[in-house]
Amino acid sequence: MTALRKIRIEEEPVFAAPVARTPAIKLYVVANKAPAETAKAPEAEGNVLKNILLFFAAPFIGLVYIIALPVVGLVALAVLAGRFAAKYEAVKTTARILKTAALVVAAPAIGLAYVVLFPVIGLVALAWMGGRAVASRAH
Repeated sequence: MTALRKIRIEEEPVFAAPVARTPAIKLYVVANKAPAETAKAPEAEGNVLKNILLFFAAPFIGLVYIIALPVVGLVALAVLAGRFAAKYEAVKTTARILKTAALVVAAPAIGLAYVVLFPVIGLVALAWMGGRAVASRAH
């Protein structure tokens, strides 16, 4: 065990005589003594720069939390309201109509993205496969 304290249980032999008294279990607590060189504090060479950076970044991290909290709360309320409203058929129909209208408006932009990005994605995939083929042939 690597615990700081170990409990060792030692029992005296127990005889089966009916009149003999059963001895109590003896408990000993043994504390491990750590060597002096391992008891020293760890070196703080790399921690100083990290602590300085965290000191200067802390106000900005707090500001992000302050700004994000109301937004997260409003999103949670919107999700709950949407789940409640989804129980009504009129709301479902309206949502389907709005989704279709949004997709009709976004379709040209999506098509343009496909036309612009797919040749690049194809060239990257071709280079990747060619590089793997060359690497496997070299071995």
